[in-house]
Amino acid sequence: MNVPLLLLIAVPFIGGLLVIFPGRFLKVLRWIFSLLTVLGTALLLVLNFTSASNKGFRLWHILGSAESPQFFTSPITLVIAAAFVFLCLIIILYSFGFFPKDGEADTEYYSLVLFMLGSALGLLFTNDLVFVYIFWEIAAVAAWRLIGFGRTQEKISIAARTLLINFFGSAFMLVGFLLLASEFGSLNLGDMVGKPMPVLAGIFILCGVFAKSAVIPLYIWVPSAYAVSPTPVVALLAGMLENFGLIAFMKIFVETFALSGVWQLSLLWIALASSIVTGGAALVVNDYRRILGYSTVSQLAFVLAGFAISPQLGMIGAILFIIAHGLGKATLLMGYGIVEREMGGRGIRHKGRLVANFPILFTGVIIATLSVIGLPPLLGFFAKLDVIFGILSSGRILIGAGFILASILTLLYMLRLFSSVFLMGKKPEPQMSQSVFLSILVLVISLSLFGASFAIKPLLAYIGAGG
Repeated sequence: MNVPLLLLIAVPFIGGLLVIFPGRFLKVLRWIFSLLTVLGTALLLVLNFTSASNKGFRLWHILGSAESPQFFTSPITLVIAAAFVFLCLIIILYSFGFFPKDGEADTEYYSLVLFMLGSALGLLFTNDLVFVYIFWEIAAVAAWRLIGFGRTQEKISIAARTLLINFFGSAFMLVGFLLLASEFGSLNLGDMVGKPMPVLAGIFILCGVFAKSAVIPLYIWVPSAYAVSPTPVVALLAGMLENFGLIAFMKIFVETFALSGVWQLSLLWIALASSIVTGGAALVVNDYRRILGYSTVSQLAFVLAGFAISPQLGMIGAILFIIAHGLGKATLLMGYGIVEREMGGRGIRHKGRLVANFPILFTGVIIATLSVIGLPPLLGFFAKLDVIFGILSSGRILIGAGFILASILTLLYMLRLFSSVFLMGKKPEPQMSQSVFLSILVLVISLSLFGASFAIKPLLAYIGAGG
């Protein structure tokens, strides 16, 4: 058995349980246990990176070949996992400084964040549809509790709506899994590699994918959830949870089944519609959270498009996009969350010229903004370029032009948001001293986008080794 891999998945869940009991009696213990859990997970991830052998393992035989592993690593999943662990570390640290010591970040919050990380790692490394569904549902319940964390009537209502949409999506997905089991006599994806996707099963599974990763028309929960959730929770949703559907799509539709041209074309048009509609919506709203919510839906459509075309260029672009967008959008949400806390209100108008008051924050936010837009030399540039070139090289010129239009919309709404908050209006009075720690965290995560661009060649070589 691959013990480091088993521990990598199990430690966040164990840590999430350990946080609950001592954290109720001594608050500092919840911080210590949370931080140690993420650092321990990072150490285990390093061990999996450096392991000479990459043997998978099985927990128990469910249905299908007894030889196919239920869990295993690959360069692609390890790289995405590294981004998730890094993001979770920053969010945990940000939460320490963001919430007041007697505020709403109680013990359950840190436990749920760790459960979300464990679910993400489990989904990345499993090859069995039973475990895909288990981790999928754990994440759904954790998201439900996190979105409704303030426990006001509005937050509870929006959290319940989010859970309901994702519940129906996962129910349809479960039906799709059962259809695959009936068709192939297995729930292990290793037994289905290279076979054509049954149409009905594929449609049912896509319902779950679209609900979790907010693809049109099932994206409606995202703007509302962003509007009511605590800032660290919104960063977790954008950087981790909303990638669950895309990771499942990669594992099932890209790495396992052979997609026909009809499947590819249909998915590309759906992704394009999702990107343009929500990109347009981001241009007309004035609440920064809703702008970034619609932006997330628009940008994740690029990932779906990259996976849908399947050739190496689009696939690599989609993987880079998961990392670049997750880190970039989490940076923006945490950065503008500091502005909201310091200045009050979520509207982008009348904030004033905050560049002088928030110099560290300004630097972090502008780096993340340029990466989400897709400007060189940041990681977002390479991700977006690979996806669009992959579409164009496949001969879908009109769809490629549509995604170029979506990129222009991204440029417009991101610059509108940034300039309205940091560059326009009257200069406000200084009131920033208590948020320096949070601003430094925002800068650190944004610099990872800059640093990754200099490591793009070895990163692509490593990912390509897994392709």
